Amino acid sequence: AAIPVDRQWVGAADVVDAAIAYVRPLFEGHALRVEAHGDMQTEIDPRLASGALSHLLENAAQYSPADREIVVRASVEGDGLHVTVTDHGPGLVSGELQHLFDRFFRGHSARQRSSGTGMGLAITRGLLEAAGGRVWAENAPGGGARFSMIVPGPVRPSTVP
Repeated sequence: AAIPVDRQWVGAADVVDAAIAYVRPLFEGHALRVEAHGDMQTEIDPRLASGALSHLLENAAQYSPADREIVVRASVEGDGLHVTVTDHGPGLVSGELQHLFDRFFRGHSARQRSSGTGMGLAITRGLLEAAGGRVWAENAPGGGARFSMIVPGPVRPSTVP
């Protein structure tokens, strides 16, 4: 069944705040740094976007050592919402990169450490595809993994309340 898309005008911080609210319990003891600024809004489905982001946050919390911060950067650019989540975990094995978003795929470090279903990143991809967006992963400079997502939508300046 197709996922219904309900577009609303939102800012980057709205989506990040909603995603963090979903996964807050998982972040006990983790340092989370959020850089979501900007005076632009985009017309996207905030539920799909924050749902997708919540799985990326969950993934980061699972792999990042508690004493290293997880950095979320979000902004509305000319083509929609851009978000990156960077952790300081073990990073990604290059041969696994193209499979990370496959259903039930669990990489080497996942098999060693966690009890997940291997569905979180596939769900992220599914939600973003429904919204016309995309997600990809790479190793972050200095170690760890960086997951990036883009949700396309029209853009306008935020209106003054």
